[in-house]
Amino acid sequence: MADALALLLVPFFACVAFVLIHAYLGVHVLRRNIVFADLALAQLSALGATIAFALGHAPTSPAGFGYALLFTALGAALLTLTRGISRTMSQEAFVGILYVVATAATILVVDRAPQGAEHVKKILIGNILTVGPPELAKFAALYAAIGLFHWLARKPLLAISGDAAPAGRGMLAVSLWDFAFFLSFAIVVTSSVTTAGVLLVFSFLIVPAVIGSLFSRRLEIVLPIAGSAGIVASGAGLAGSYALDLPTGAAMVAAFALLLVLAGLARALVFLDAERRRVNSAIAARAAALLALVLTFAASLWLILYPAADQPLAAVVETATGIGPAQYLAAREREVYAGAVEDMGRFQAEVDRLNAQERAARYQGAPLSDDEIRRIASYQQSFSEMTRGERFVQDVLRGKARARERWIFGLPLALAALLGLGLLGRSLWRRRSFSP
Repeated sequence: MADALALLLVPFFACVAFVLIHAYLGVHVLRRNIVFADLALAQLSALGATIAFALGHAPTSPAGFGYALLFTALGAALLTLTRGISRTMSQEAFVGILYVVATAATILVVDRAPQGAEHVKKILIGNILTVGPPELAKFAALYAAIGLFHWLARKPLLAISGDAAPAGRGMLAVSLWDFAFFLSFAIVVTSSVTTAGVLLVFSFLIVPAVIGSLFSRRLEIVLPIAGSAGIVASGAGLAGSYALDLPTGAAMVAAFALLLVLAGLARALVFLDAERRRVNSAIAARAAALLALVLTFAASLWLILYPAADQPLAAVVETATGIGPAQYLAAREREVYAGAVEDMGRFQAEVDRLNAQERAARYQGAPLSDDEIRRIASYQQSFSEMTRGERFVQDVLRGKARARERWIFGLPLALAALLGLGLLGRSLWRRRSFSP
């Protein structure tokens, strides 16, 4: 527990800083109906960082930041012009074109850069675990300054975000405030993309703001909900990444998506009047039943046609009943299967131990010597190959067992799912026929 806190505490506080500023900017973006503006600016920032990388500068260096900010500021200027062309062209269409062009340019540049693929991966998913106290202090100071600017200029900025052509304001004044908003937006994005990555920055911006807007339209209510939701999702993503040994950025994006789904369900099933809750609950129950029946029928059909392939339905049935593949094998096959399971568990435990040793040395203790690293890598490769061999034996025998199992579980479940679909379809047809 102490090790996890030592590793995740500073990245978590960095996430809090990211969420608070991005959620506020996300509310503006939603009000302007240009949801993908952040993605376009983030990609322009990535383009600038990639050009700096191709010229030999680290993306996190002052030169890398300067290139990224230059291209993002150019994007801010172009987005400012979208208000003027909104009568003849959709702003979202322009933002989409800007994103596509920036992405294509990034690919063209990175194609000529050494280790370009690794750079693109880092730009997309970032590495928020590398944030240290000095970086956190810089983020806090920068975002506090931008937050202060937005607080002092809140009236004109909120006015132009809520109205395509604010009354009583000249076009020049509107354009200047637009550019000030997008430029501050660009600075935030440029500072966060190199650390958090394009995908996570987009999640910081849009998902909390959408969650907040599900429950209210008032800014004083939306912002606390959005900030709280973003902080909870960030903490859950970091914890899940550590516990399951998953890529941090991708795990956090998944956590944001899951929280959005839960917020949508809560809005539809809890925060409504009694009659609407009853109707929505009935719709959700029918949708869940339909989904379960369709998945059961598809998985049963898959088991019948391809028993040797991965079978999620058979795995669920085996876990629920306690009847594994070994029950459908001959005596000699059962012995081989049990031995393979035991050996694979032993080999996998050794691989996990070596991985834990390497991670502990990387994050907590003194770095390993080159000889120790090579020795651990050799052991990992050997044990991994032995694990794959035992897994192959299990897969072959499991395929034989499920070829017999498909008629015991697969066919009855497929017929039951078809019957359930028929009854559900009949119920829905009758409901529609008798509805006024």
